[in-house]
Amino acid sequence: MVEAFGQLCLITVFAWSSGQKAHGFRVFRAHVSATVPRLGRLSSGTLATAVLLMELGVAASLAVRPLERAGLAAALLLLAAFTVYLLNLARTRPDASCGCAGASGTSVSGVHLLRNTLLLALTAGTWWATVSTSGPRLSHYALTAAPAAVVGVTLLHLAELVSLLRTTHVK
Repeated sequence: MVEAFGQLCLITVFAWSSGQKAHGFRVFRAHVSATVPRLGRLSSGTLATAVLLMELGVAASLAVRPLERAGLAAALLLLAAFTVYLLNLARTRPDASCGCAGASGTSVSGVHLLRNTLLLALTAGTWWATVSTSGPRLSHYALTAAPAAVVGVTLLHLAELVSLLRTTHVK
């Protein structure tokens, strides 16, 4: 059941993130241009497109039975790279948005790093479950689909939720 939950949660995170980036691609491209140092002849548009396609590729590979281990490895690498990017961004431009889900007004913070750490742990746990079992049954996917989707979207937008809760005063 852990494997099914982890796969579906990660599929949600990567698919939702890439969908948000595709929806506001111009804003995401501008964000990449402003926050990523020029990488040789690689343009911001090329890098933004590559990020979007890599996220879609991870989501797709996690959904296909013989490719889930490759998808988990790619998810670990992508999350590690994004975490290094966030650390650098927090150090050099703490006022900038992380761009994790396309356009966001929330400045990069420790919450983004916590989120990525949780996602890395989820990915590692899912990897462990994948190699330790013969694979989840269809019923495991059915039982965990809704909770995994909710957790995935919540993790992706954790910084926005924390920001909302900080600014909401209950009387």
